[in-house]
Amino acid sequence: MSISAIVMMTVAIVLVWGGLLASAIHLNRHPDETAGDEG
Repeated sequence: MSISAIVMMTVAIVLVWGGLLASAIHLNRHPDETAGDEG
């Protein structure tokens, strides 16, 4: 693989996992209380 492909792959992985981590932290700090018993 070329250097540019490795850089782009790393950027994509960081964006995906960073977004997942940020959303998990946000949901942990602000739980969804409006869903109630229905899900």
